[in-house]
Amino acid sequence: MWHVRVILVLLLNAAIILFAIANLRETVVVRWWNPHGMGTPVSLTAALVVAYLLGFFTLLVVSAYREIRLRRRCGRLERQMHGMREELDALRTASFEEPPANPAGERKE
Repeated sequence: MWHVRVILVLLLNAAIILFAIANLRETVVVRWWNPHGMGTPVSLTAALVVAYLLGFFTLLVVSAYREIRLRRRCGRLERQMHGMREELDALRTASFEEPPANPAGERKE
């Protein structure tokens, strides 16, 4: 599945590069804050590169946040699994004469 994603990203990048090369001498007016005010004339290629980089960095930040959340969750689940394995090993090696250890802190009545 990742092959398809890589091919699509490469095709999109190729289309953006071809568009930028075809419109190398074109300029656009960029209005920063006031939509009805005077804008700044900028090369279309420069505006396209800036927009692409802003999108790239936005995706990078969102992906990094998601990756950090997933790694934390994975670490928490691994610690929980390790504790359960230790408890299972303790129960496997416990003798039938002795009462099992109380790992969960439950009250005995």
